[in-house]
Amino acid sequence: MEKIQFKKFAWHNLQNNEEPELRYVRDHFNFEVGHLQDVASPPLRPKIDFDEKYLFLVLLFPVHNRKTGAVIISELDIFLNKEVAVWVHKNDINAIRDIAQRMDNEPKFKEKYEHTTALVFVLDALEKLNLSLYPMLNHISWDIDAIDNQLFTGRERELINQILAIKRNIVAIQKTMRAQAHVLTEFEDRVEEYFGKKTIDKKTQLQFKRIISLSGDLWTQLENHKATIDAIQETNESLISFRLSDIMKTLTIFSVIVFPLTLLAAIFGMNTVEGMPFMNSGGGFWKVIAIMMTGTVCMFYWFKRRRWI
Repeated sequence: MEKIQFKKFAWHNLQNNEEPELRYVRDHFNFEVGHLQDVASPPLRPKIDFDEKYLFLVLLFPVHNRKTGAVIISELDIFLNKEVAVWVHKNDINAIRDIAQRMDNEPKFKEKYEHTTALVFVLDALEKLNLSLYPMLNHISWDIDAIDNQLFTGRERELINQILAIKRNIVAIQKTMRAQAHVLTEFEDRVEEYFGKKTIDKKTQLQFKRIISLSGDLWTQLENHKATIDAIQETNESLISFRLSDIMKTLTIFSVIVFPLTLLAAIFGMNTVEGMPFMNSGGGFWKVIAIMMTGTVCMFYWFKRRRWI
């Protein structure tokens, strides 16, 4: 738990949502029990609630796990009014850790918010959080390009896991961003009730629009990435299907050719010696082999003429 006091507000940075942190929030602030329950629960969806004395925001952000390569969802809960900005999170979002470290290590960064409001501080943080997602989307774009370059190289089966991993990460990021623009729009519409009209100057209005625009741009990029990886997956599956069809065609032709030869060998293998051709003449075995080879050549010629092979 970290508390930084500015002249106009205090920032409480709680780096977990377990019982000690919830007890701290419950003992020091008069927040609704339902909101504390939301803080303790797993991440569900972005939302904003308007209490009489404060705003409560639930925002979701993607976190990339470098060991597994998977994107997981992390929640940031914000209680906000004129006096305090209380953040509760799992301390796994790099942008939030960066803000906390700069507060401790860079006096100029801390002085920037010494005379500002809690609203300005939160809006700056939200803008940084959204901007921090662009490198993650860039990596996804590079991964998609790498897979695209490996198409038509005979590695279609190896690419399946990579394609599905990228789709999983895109879906995880989309889940965090799906309702964020709507939440921020509601935040902008009701913020005057809590901070007053004088606080919402043109600069603040522009920052709201910039953050909402960032959310829209991130969503557009995600949609483009999803459309691209879907097209790549469809192409990859078509290549796999074509190769399987080609293999089945070859096996079918092989079985069609072998079946008459097997039938001919079975006929000449009968124990009914009398009346069986070539049985009483010399070189009968080679004559049967010659008939088989002739039949095989004729069938290959027929298949080639019909362009089946």
